[in-house]
Amino acid sequence: MIAWRKPVCLCLLIAGTATTAQADLFALIDARLEWMQDVAAFKHANDRPVEDLEREKVVIDKTLEQATLAGVDPDSAQLFFQVQIEAAKEIQSCWIERWSKDQTSVPESYADLTSEVRPALLDLGGQILDTLSNQPPVSSASQADFLDTVNVECLSDDSRAKLFDSLTKVRHSQ
Repeated sequence: MIAWRKPVCLCLLIAGTATTAQADLFALIDARLEWMQDVAAFKHANDRPVEDLEREKVVIDKTLEQATLAGVDPDSAQLFFQVQIEAAKEIQSCWIERWSKDQTSVPESYADLTSEVRPALLDLGGQILDTLSNQPPVSSASQADFLDTVNVECLSDDSRAKLFDSLTKVRHSQ
C-alpha cells in the first residue's frame, strides 16, 4: 500500500456523536476510499483510464447481490455505491493529475489492482452493507462525525456531502 491506512476501529463516543455502529461504518467508508490512491497508481503506471464501466457494473452487481443478502434495500444501496464510485473516480483523477504534473512524486510501488485492491474493495463493500443492515438508517445529525472521519485526500467537500446524503437514504429491505 502506498500510505499508512487508518485502522478500522471503534471511536471514543461522547454525547451527541455517531453511534458505535455509525462510527464503524464511517471508518469502513474511509478505508474503502483510501484504496483509491493505489488504484490511481496502478492505472497511472499501466496507462489505464480512470473510468472502467465494465468494472463499475461488476461492483454494482455485487452490491445488489450483497445488499439483498444483508437485508439492505438494493435500490438505496445501489445509489450509495454509485456515489462512492463517482467519489473514487474523483480521487483517482486527482492523484493522476498530480503525478502527471510532478513526475518525481509518482509512487514506485503500489498494491496490485487485481490480486490485492479489488478483493479488499469487495470485502470492504460487504462490510459496509453488513454494518448498514445491523443499524438504523444513518441520521443527518451524524454528518459532522462523517465529515470528520471520511476525509481522504483528493476527495472534495462536494463529493463528501453527496456521499453522506446518499448514505442517509440507505434503508433496510421491506
